[in-house]
Amino acid sequence: MNWTHWVAKRYLKAKRGTRFISMSTGLSMGGIALGVAAIIVVLSVMKGFEKQLSEKLVSSDLHVLITPESSFPGFDMGVVPSARLDASPIIASMKSDRDVALYSANLSTEVIIRNGNKVSGVLAKGVDDIRIGRLKKTLVEEALPQMLVDRDGPEVIRFPTVYIGKELAYDMGVIPGDFVTLISPSQMEGPFSNIPRIRRFVVAGIYHFGVPEQESHIVFTPIAEMESFMRKKGVSSEIEITLKDPNQSQGFVQRYRSQLKDQLDGLRMRDWNELNSNLFASMRLERISMFLILLFTVMIASLNIVSTLTLLVQEKLKEISILKTLGATPKNISQIFVWKGLLIGGVGVLWGSGIAVVICILLKRFQFIELPDVYYDRTLPVTFDLVYFLGVPLVSFAIVLIACYFPAKRAAQLTPLEGIRGHS
Repeated sequence: MNWTHWVAKRYLKAKRGTRFISMSTGLSMGGIALGVAAIIVVLSVMKGFEKQLSEKLVSSDLHVLITPESSFPGFDMGVVPSARLDASPIIASMKSDRDVALYSANLSTEVIIRNGNKVSGVLAKGVDDIRIGRLKKTLVEEALPQMLVDRDGPEVIRFPTVYIGKELAYDMGVIPGDFVTLISPSQMEGPFSNIPRIRRFVVAGIYHFGVPEQESHIVFTPIAEMESFMRKKGVSSEIEITLKDPNQSQGFVQRYRSQLKDQLDGLRMRDWNELNSNLFASMRLERISMFLILLFTVMIASLNIVSTLTLLVQEKLKEISILKTLGATPKNISQIFVWKGLLIGGVGVLWGSGIAVVICILLKRFQFIELPDVYYDRTLPVTFDLVYFLGVPLVSFAIVLIACYFPAKRAAQLTPLEGIRGHS
């Protein structure tokens, strides 16, 4: 063992007259430990929320979305002729791609949904029978068949149906079998002037994706009924593609985006990450902000190390002078105090990392903290990311090392005469 390391360890032990320094040392260790533990636990929980959100988003069928831009012919109606899509080789290639689980050309529009005095703005999507079939697998409540029809003598009249999200159903107070009114802002000609399109739909079911944002703002209806409501046939306003592996969405978009631009210029292709880029960017910004805020805890504890080492330098002036008289170089003296600071900081970092691991394991296993029902899950999600469990201790240790430099440099600059005068 290097003798400077041995001296640094000796300086950690309390002696008569140095109890205050020892107490300051303990507070520094504890402050660093708490700071490191707080940073790791908070970042792990926030990363858990982001991971949970991603899982909820990919649980829906929307992995890749293709929509017309303003440069596309017919954009004034916000639609694309279905015949042109079916005749395009790139669309045929997408449909037959081995990574595609479902291709759906939809007709959608923004509408106002009304039930009594309650109204809400939503996006109404007209989808094909395959999408309706997949949607029915997510229903938490479904209307009975007799609720969807009406008998007028021998004739059976089938009502237009709509499927709404769990959150929207709760907000508007509707259940399967209730009637709601859809009002489209696009107008049609009336006897005296243009009037908005209005039609009553019966709620056929209430779906639950686990994403409140979608459940509050998207309703589904068979595409034939949407075509009748909008008075548009043979057109699509968007193409939704469901992939077998949602994590391959970025590669899928990169593979087809340039070809789509060459053959159908004016169509915009985005994957689910790009569609929710603002949300993920805000969550990343929050994580960075929390990291920087909590890092101040470690910096404050490191400043406590600076004051502890500065007091120790003043306390050990005589010993420093003796060591220099015996041949110790300024580098040796500097190493003593750097090692003492690193021992304080290292122990604090190790304690903090251990505390963080224990807290994360407890949160993961026992889930004793319950969240309000506005969250996707009622318990705190936790991820064990090595970037946090290794990166945070390394950054904290680097801060401690920088904090040790200045007191150590001051001790190295002392001359033997200064030490003797300091104790004379």
